[in-house]
Amino acid sequence: MSSIDSRELFEQYYQNKYDFNTASLSQEEINEIKALAMEKRGDYALAPMGTHVFEWICKQNSNIRFELVSFDSEKIDGMLYIPTTGKERAYIVLNANKPLINQIFTAVHEFYHYLRDYQKFKENPYICDFSVLKDVNEKKASRFAAEVLLPEDALSHEMRSYFPKVKHRNKKEDFVQYAALVIYLTMKYQMPLKAVIYRLAEEGYLDKVNKYIENYEFIKKILQEIKIYDKYVEELYSNENVYVFPCSSIYHDMEKVFVTGNATKENILEDAGKLGLDMDIINEFLDADSETEAEDAEDDDELFAIINARR
Repeated sequence: MSSIDSRELFEQYYQNKYDFNTASLSQEEINEIKALAMEKRGDYALAPMGTHVFEWICKQNSNIRFELVSFDSEKIDGMLYIPTTGKERAYIVLNANKPLINQIFTAVHEFYHYLRDYQKFKENPYICDFSVLKDVNEKKASRFAAEVLLPEDALSHEMRSYFPKVKHRNKKEDFVQYAALVIYLTMKYQMPLKAVIYRLAEEGYLDKVNKYIENYEFIKKILQEIKIYDKYVEELYSNENVYVFPCSSIYHDMEKVFVTGNATKENILEDAGKLGLDMDIINEFLDADSETEAEDAEDDDELFAIINARR
């Protein structure tokens, strides 16, 4: 990257605050996003995903790694970084100063860019060019994150359960009822409150979305004061994220302790033998380590140089 000003590069390509309003997408685009979200959700079906998204993304593609970085700027939510080596590897970089609930949404948003935009930059893969993608593709990524975290059918089920006699609702009480529903869905599906408001509008359950957006701070304040949600609010609105490295299997864990220097090759072979593990898998990462060590260092140096230039 010697020919590129890394400060300028990072200024242009970090992910700014997300636009949760995806109303401008065409029905064809929305249908495609819904199908992709349903396909990727797999065994989760309609179940809340929340903090499991980090593990889910790792299982979707083992080439993706997460990085938590404490950015000074509040504008930065995250970014998708692709090393110059041209490999399939990518880093989803999350702003560690953002609440966990925002990091959850960010992770899925950036995963969409990996799925849909990576190939555009494979020939020159520095960082996905958000100056090019920030319009319709950013809205698509946000809609994908919303569909993954709160699928259409799950929302429909919640509406039927919450309003069993929907025809007999008191219209004067709608704001209070829907504000309470927004709070409930925010906690259950662990996605940003504002994203939940737009999600209800996207599926036709809210006519006057601006009324709820204008009262966003009020609704959020109520959410933070509800005693039964205390422990959930404390976790979701803190900056601590203990979920970014949960992509674990015995093989993954053994590889991790090996590459971090906490176990020798002899230790790994001995333990694998005792456990009766597949030695082909074990030898694959043992042998690969010597080949990738220098390359990994180069990738990480490049990533950290860009991050440090921006901070």
